[in-house]
Amino acid sequence: MNDVRNIVVALDFSPSSRDALRQAQRIAAWGGATLRAIHVVDVPAFRPTPPALFPFPLPTQTDLVEAARDRLEEFTQGLGGGGMPEVEFRVGSPAIEIAEYARGSDLLVMGTHSVHDERRGVGTIAAACVRRADCGVLLVQRGQDGPFRKVAAFVDFSETSHEVLEKAIRVAARDGASLSIVHVYDDPWSGRRPGGAVADNMPEFRAKYREAVEERLRSFCEPVAREVGALRAVYRGIEHNRGWEGYAWGLVRFIHDEEVDLAILGTRGNWNPRDFLMGSTAERVVRDARCSIIALKGARVANRPEAASPPEAS
Repeated sequence: MNDVRNIVVALDFSPSSRDALRQAQRIAAWGGATLRAIHVVDVPAFRPTPPALFPFPLPTQTDLVEAARDRLEEFTQGLGGGGMPEVEFRVGSPAIEIAEYARGSDLLVMGTHSVHDERRGVGTIAAACVRRADCGVLLVQRGQDGPFRKVAAFVDFSETSHEVLEKAIRVAARDGASLSIVHVYDDPWSGRRPGGAVADNMPEFRAKYREAVEERLRSFCEPVAREVGALRAVYRGIEHNRGWEGYAWGLVRFIHDEEVDLAILGTRGNWNPRDFLMGSTAERVVRDARCSIIALKGARVANRPEAASPPEAS
């Protein structure tokens, strides 16, 4: 990712956060990028009033920040080389403060989950930052602190997919990883067998349809055919028949079946009411895929005033 010049890493002092810091240091070293760090002390929006007989005063915000500084010293022990960046300490809502601090950066790096939500594929704060941040977001899975070995670029033939492809090529080339270029598409027969003249004249319809999808992928990648060829990338068409949720299901299934350790995909710039109820495709992939993920925003998002703070989705 030689085009990445300004990186922000969000730290919460969890094991996943430690791996995120190592990845951020590694990526910054590729092209001499500037690396900054932020830790947000999460406090309630209201000031609790202790009972009259409470035996000791509640900690102030200053006390909480000082405690966080002490935890940082413990956190950085044994990290080794790479250079520890200066850490900005803020108090407030983590998702809001992180997205604001990362505004205008090229990449936000953070762990997939904190110490409080390790059972989730991706924690609530990480998922919220994918929605709010106006830059690309790298979510680092716990234990993934070194080179990636299997990279998948998920292409939907949008403008953002060109950036997805370029990022995937750079990472795969840097890490010596295998590269899969994947498109998930609707089963034109919705799970049923083709009938009539189609069944009679084209018994291999599904296989031919998949070949056509993969050929379209090759055409889409033609501007970078030399780089893709050097990496010996493979093209994969993944069929689904699950309606509106099928695209996310196909991506997650591919990640699981192929043991992908880095998935790169685009996120939609616009938010709509359906996302509030069910979550966007990218958000469902971020939530369910058990691997590191780079989520890239469409170019128009950076110019949309409300992009940094859309309504929260579950």
